[in-house]
Amino acid sequence: MNLFETEKQHAKAIWLLALLLVFSTTMWAQTLSVTGRVSDEKGELLIGVSVQEKGTQNGTITDVNGQYNIKLTTKNPILTVSYIGFKTQDVKVGKQKVLDIVLSEDVSSLDEVTVVAYGNQRKVSIVGSQSSLKMNDVKMPTANLSSVIAGRLAGVVAVQRTGEPGHDDSDIWIRGISTFTNQNSSPLVLVDGVERSFNNIDPEDIESFTILKDASATAVYGVRGANGVILIKTKPGVVGKPQFTADYYEGFVTLTKKPQLADAYTYMDAANEAYMNTKGQLVYTPQYIEATKKANGIIANDNPTMYNSYLYPAVDWMSELFRDMGHNRRVNMSVRGGVPNATYYVSLSYYNETGLTRTAKMENYNANMRYDRYNYTANLNLKPADKTTIDLGFSGYLSSGNYPQQSTSSLFSSAMSINPVYMPLIMPDGSIPGISNNGDFRNPYADLTRRGYTNESRNKLNSNIRITQDLGFWKWSKGFTASAMIAFDVTNNRNYRYQKRGDTYYFSGSKDTTTGLWNDDVFDSEGGYRLTRTFQGSEQLSYGSDSSETRSTYFEASLNYDRTFGLHRVGGLLLYNQKVYRNGLRGDNDTLVNSLNYKQQGLAARVTYSWNDRYFIEGNAGYNGSENFSPKKRFGFFPAVGLGWAISNESFWEPVQKYVSYFKVRYTNGLVGTDAVTGRRFMYQDLMGGTDGYRFGTSNSAVSGWGYSRYGANVGWSTSHKQDLGIDLKFFNDDLSVTVDLFKEHRKDIFLQRKTIPDYSGFIEMPYGNLGIVDNKGIEATMEYSKQISEKTFLTLRGNFAWNEDKIVEDDSPAATYPWQETRGTNVNGRWGWIAEGLFTSEADILDHAKQFGETYPGQVSQVGDIKYKDLNGDGVVDDYDKCLIGQGDVPKIYYGFGADLQYGDFSVGVLFSGTAKADRCLSGDAINPFADTSGYTNLYSNITDRWSAENPTDENVFYPRLHYGADANQNNTKTSTWWQHDVSFLRLKQMTIAYNLPKRFLDKTFLKSARIYVMGTNLLTFSKFKLWDPELNTNNGTSYPNNRTYSVGVNVSF
Repeated sequence: MNLFETEKQHAKAIWLLALLLVFSTTMWAQTLSVTGRVSDEKGELLIGVSVQEKGTQNGTITDVNGQYNIKLTTKNPILTVSYIGFKTQDVKVGKQKVLDIVLSEDVSSLDEVTVVAYGNQRKVSIVGSQSSLKMNDVKMPTANLSSVIAGRLAGVVAVQRTGEPGHDDSDIWIRGISTFTNQNSSPLVLVDGVERSFNNIDPEDIESFTILKDASATAVYGVRGANGVILIKTKPGVVGKPQFTADYYEGFVTLTKKPQLADAYTYMDAANEAYMNTKGQLVYTPQYIEATKKANGIIANDNPTMYNSYLYPAVDWMSELFRDMGHNRRVNMSVRGGVPNATYYVSLSYYNETGLTRTAKMENYNANMRYDRYNYTANLNLKPADKTTIDLGFSGYLSSGNYPQQSTSSLFSSAMSINPVYMPLIMPDGSIPGISNNGDFRNPYADLTRRGYTNESRNKLNSNIRITQDLGFWKWSKGFTASAMIAFDVTNNRNYRYQKRGDTYYFSGSKDTTTGLWNDDVFDSEGGYRLTRTFQGSEQLSYGSDSSETRSTYFEASLNYDRTFGLHRVGGLLLYNQKVYRNGLRGDNDTLVNSLNYKQQGLAARVTYSWNDRYFIEGNAGYNGSENFSPKKRFGFFPAVGLGWAISNESFWEPVQKYVSYFKVRYTNGLVGTDAVTGRRFMYQDLMGGTDGYRFGTSNSAVSGWGYSRYGANVGWSTSHKQDLGIDLKFFNDDLSVTVDLFKEHRKDIFLQRKTIPDYSGFIEMPYGNLGIVDNKGIEATMEYSKQISEKTFLTLRGNFAWNEDKIVEDDSPAATYPWQETRGTNVNGRWGWIAEGLFTSEADILDHAKQFGETYPGQVSQVGDIKYKDLNGDGVVDDYDKCLIGQGDVPKIYYGFGADLQYGDFSVGVLFSGTAKADRCLSGDAINPFADTSGYTNLYSNITDRWSAENPTDENVFYPRLHYGADANQNNTKTSTWWQHDVSFLRLKQMTIAYNLPKRFLDKTFLKSARIYVMGTNLLTFSKFKLWDPELNTNNGTSYPNNRTYSVGVNVSF
């Protein structure tokens, strides 16, 4: 081979090598792939996100784990990532092979869908007033979901009245109270479209939580929607591989505020002062006080045999009844997945909490306070045909609560009614102390540990099936869908009571009449205590039970329409629903009326129209029937109309679009009806029964017979005329959103018993009528600011505020003698009493003032240091004519919440504050009114030292007035008045959560897709002027189980 041929072959080889290099480079460019996960700003993985290579048709979607994998075809690839409700992003790939993407929520997205009455609706077209709760942000260690929503939603008042395990649900009002106190004021709660309680739902099972507030949003519910509506939707299935999620936390529980009672020595000092003021002598001699101090280790004890804590007790009843710490835990396991024509969601959860009551080992039964609940949810979504879907749902719970036989309120009452030196905790031989021969003045510790126990068993099964058919088979029927649902729910409750009341004993020795000290005859000849049985009971546990059941069948069928014609969009709904349910007791307490099924039925209709997503109009109507009214008045029609204008979608708004990105005005006006009357059915029917009848003859003996027990009343529907004016604003590219609503309600024809009929008219009861009128108005506002501060830092600030004021327009009260006695114009929950002008500071002050209660002349009863009441009518006598409105009541006029979430990389911190204002409570009862019971034996709060004293008679800046002993002597100082009225407004750190998401590089080595570790606390801090007990409790003297403060550690994983 010559040189030329060699060079020629080399040239061919070089060209071949170049071709191979170009081909391989092209093949590399064509086969380069990138993978990663797509999540939202909270770290939640997103399923079904579109990932498209920009400028090509090449694309994919994320799977059930939020993961994508795409082979790239361009030289400098850019991924376009889009998802409904989130802002579309273009992301450069560069040389990255793993690329995780975080999407920001697009809260102004026109196609975002939200839950409305009987269906879904695009958020931009909503004209009614509603609020939604993001369930991903909700996690609190409580058994009742109602206790979670406080401070989270504008216009929703949620006040937790007790923290007792299993009974800690909250009182809920939407936009305050607009009816009288004996009327139903609770909102309608719908879970998956069916009227159900939501207290026992596990938050992990909820997909959406929506509050409907005004007439346009609630009119279609007619009779059921007058007090607002809560819509809850549980999680459906999703297409994808099965994804398992587990959430577990463990925590300990303390009381937010345990009442602090006076110690024995403070008590005896106050008792001596009260007794001296009333009867001129001491109750406890200095020798008795000294002996008590010796017996309880305050001073040196020179005679332990005689001076001991049995003979000279000093019991802190609160500490003996309640422990400092309890325990709770919760675990939830769920699986979610499916194929395009069949998806599922299944979960099982367990919640456990122990109370803080103490127990005794001397009994062979368990009286520990403990609550256990198992929840289950199963949703199956089928698509047997292209236009047909079938949704099946099953849910419910099994719960068991174990409690002391005496209720916690009774235990608190016992602790308030027995002072620390009245009796020992337990007798020397372990028997129950008791002084009263008839069993009064019970031992609080024995009530807790020696009276038996109660077990509450609850179980509930909910089931529903919905079939939806798309009717768009023809061109003219496009947009029509038909849906039908039937639901069957059953609840069974049973209480098992094991109770006893044993013998009580007390020392049979005598006391020195001068010093009050025990004499030696308290001991027998062998040195043992001489005891006497003071009350004969039984040591045998008796058994009793009661039960109740609720069965409900609900059916609805609807025709829906939603279609776009160019710039026009038209929607409609026509729905029929009916409900049959039975709610009664089993056994002897059941009655004929209770055995009859409750029945409801109605029609609902809605029409919506929008043009170019700028102008919106909506009409709603409900037509409902009620068993309470006669056939001629049985059905009521309740229409509502709403208008909306998205001003920011107008062309003239473009110059300010970058500052105010969204601006919408809404107005609704409509009627909502109610038929609710407490404790009454079939109101148009007279009720008859056995009665004592009339009295005849000189013996005035009653002759029994058959007569009317309740009068029928030909009443009709009570209606609420509701109006709402709202604005929705978004600023700075939707980073800041603000919603403000002004609302007004006029409720008339409220059911009341007549007040203008004199008692001597001879009626068995005052007849009912459509007599009441109440007005309610207010304002509510919501603000949320979300900002990505840096690549790894996200900040969210949120807050809400609401104020409402209700006013009685008519309540059928007779004409008032004086203007301040007029109830019209006052609030529904207002408190009536006397105005306290302070305390009497001198004898001259008493003589110059009007006669107080029970006096025929000034100073007959009143003493310096007593409460001085205002004589409003100036007649020189303080009496019922001087009674007036003195307080708002314990339902707050202002309620608010605010919080923040900060995420930096894999760490996040969240806080939530909730508060109320313009709420007050008038204190009364044992312990809070010192020595005001008949015997004067009641306990005292530790602040009893803050009282009026003769050493400083002009000091009126004290908590307690002059002390008196006994009920008669305290009549003047215990009146309902501004003296005892206290502001119970509060601000509470409701929740704080610190979390850490384990990085992907750690999880790649495991089977886990995600893992999150968190610590959280609830009710951590409370700021309030009121210090005696938790200001949220519904009690006038602290006799209620306090709310709980919890500290928990948990983990959430998915795989």
